[in-house]
Amino acid sequence: MSDLQPIGYDIRSGQITGAATHEWIALRLLRLAVWIMFPFHLYGFSYVCRLVRAVLPSRRKMVFHLDDDCQMLTDYCDAYWSVLLMPGFPYEAENANFISNVKNIDYGFVDGGANHGYWSALVTGKSAGQKPVVAIEAASDTYNRLLQNRALNNNRFVALNRAIGAVSGERVLIYGEKHEARSTIAPDEKTKPILDCISISLDDVVKHENFNGISKFVVKLDVEGVEIDAMNAAVNLQNSDTVFIYEDHGSDTKHETTRHVLEKLGMQVFWFGREEPASKIHDVSQLDAIKRSRRFGYDFAASKSPFWIERLNAMVQGASQHDVQPLEKSPAA
Repeated sequence: MSDLQPIGYDIRSGQITGAATHEWIALRLLRLAVWIMFPFHLYGFSYVCRLVRAVLPSRRKMVFHLDDDCQMLTDYCDAYWSVLLMPGFPYEAENANFISNVKNIDYGFVDGGANHGYWSALVTGKSAGQKPVVAIEAASDTYNRLLQNRALNNNRFVALNRAIGAVSGERVLIYGEKHEARSTIAPDEKTKPILDCISISLDDVVKHENFNGISKFVVKLDVEGVEIDAMNAAVNLQNSDTVFIYEDHGSDTKHETTRHVLEKLGMQVFWFGREEPASKIHDVSQLDAIKRSRRFGYDFAASKSPFWIERLNAMVQGASQHDVQPLEKSPAA
């Protein structure tokens, strides 16, 4: 980490601490941009971040204060994480709603595709019930940031530099320049890998000693197209008290991931939506109304476990009664 003191930002109050004048202006401009562009699904927001960073540069990092005991270090004017500059921004609110509803349950959390460790920090925090977490991040540069954030949060979670896959121990290649969009799947034949990593299966992740004595799991999968392979291989987890929070991207108009989860894996699937009400997914045709943008990832919960299915059904009923409307995942344009 740089010797320069990072700029502080409280995502709840919007308070900026320790910023120079030009840095304060930059963050306020980005906050305004999020507010203006929010109704338009933040289209082009990352370009605004790059412009502001170029015009009002800084060598310092930023620390987002996510909760009283949860922090996350990012780059200054990061093109992905700067959405948090709008106080109350509902980042991956489907996940937030779920985690809030299960804080009184003893479970282990697998943060698959952890990135900077946003969810690892929150789930190990007091508000979420201080759950044991193993965070998985494949890209070595992003993993280094994950380690910094683990230290910022009193080393409360375990971090592994691995790529979630169908088997453990294989060398895989990593593609993609943006830290939030790295994948072990090449987008086309011309794309060259930028890094490599060793794979690990989900069934092996939960064997980690950090989960000793844990019998229930929440597995968050944001692994850029490897969701099906990862869940296929997680045979033990499928047949235990596990709920998978997985992404079905808006660019997939055939909804192949959810189709596979429903028809091949035999799981029950739930959606905690925004424009569409929270609901149980019986047929992939329901996703036609949910996935309204090809630029977004949409998060769904799936399980075979009677324990989790009972709670997911209760959450759907409770969400409809209280008009809970989480936002779909924000893109990095």
